[in-house]
Amino acid sequence: MKQDNQYQGLKIHSPLSESNATYLSQLKTLVDKSTVESTRVMAFRFDLRFPDGYKGEGAQVITKFFESLKAQIKAKDAKTLKEGKRVYPSRLKYAWVRENDGSTTDHFHVVITLNKDAFSVLGKFDSPQMNTAQRIKKAWKSALSCKEESTNGLVHFPQSGVYILNKNDENYDGTYQLLYYRISYFAKNRTKIYGTGKRSFGCSSK
Repeated sequence: MKQDNQYQGLKIHSPLSESNATYLSQLKTLVDKSTVESTRVMAFRFDLRFPDGYKGEGAQVITKFFESLKAQIKAKDAKTLKEGKRVYPSRLKYAWVRENDGSTTDHFHVVITLNKDAFSVLGKFDSPQMNTAQRIKKAWKSALSCKEESTNGLVHFPQSGVYILNKNDENYDGTYQLLYYRISYFAKNRTKIYGTGKRSFGCSSK
């Protein structure tokens, strides 16, 4: 591994000289804080795209997305508690990056982390029952204020986009490194939208 292709001893997607070191630091802090709060952590990677002709403001819409997702998690916990079941605390943590690969609209790459005891799977994308994937799709629809048919295909779940970080698992270090490498892609400078006044990156602070 070339020295320039790592950050604090971790392999990264793009050379350090072509990456934003501040983003790399915040992404590592995100993963580290998640594993401090929960022994077992689920990390989900997905992409959010805009409908053709969308005129809304990206910075506001990504904030609305996370607000909707947090509200759904809170409602899920309330329902579980009402049913007399144990509620596992799970504080949503996230990072997002806004990019543009030459298309007419921007798009977001997102990673979220949750307590595995509360959210153990992503679930089927087209399931009629509510699951993590459906909550993500519902939150994006709410943020865009679009009709259901207008948001079809706008949430993309990439292959192998789910990571389980279990501090008691012998494969923990390997999974940690794989996850960090995957999200270090967020820090590459190419395709970022600098100098336009638009935020290119966001990360939960707690």
